[in-house]
Amino acid sequence: MPTDKNGSPIDPVDAQIGGDGDIDGIAQTLTADDINAVLMSPQPAEQRLESLKAMRAEIEARSHADFGNDMGPLLDDIDAAIAQLSSRA
Repeated sequence: MPTDKNGSPIDPVDAQIGGDGDIDGIAQTLTADDINAVLMSPQPAEQRLESLKAMRAEIEARSHADFGNDMGPLLDDIDAAIAQLSSRA
């Protein structure tokens, strides 16, 4: 999951270039576990909603390269988390 450092998001990916460890295609650095971690975090609901919306924007920005709709389930998970938090507010 991206973290902020000096006001800029940093999205670390620990992989060597070349060989079997090389990431092919688009790097899927956002997972369902990341979404659940934000949803269940002790941060205020407003801050969690902001994080989830940022995750959604990141996935939407990558959607032009998602020919197999691999990111669709992640968008569904994010939308469900946003709906769940919004209903609590």
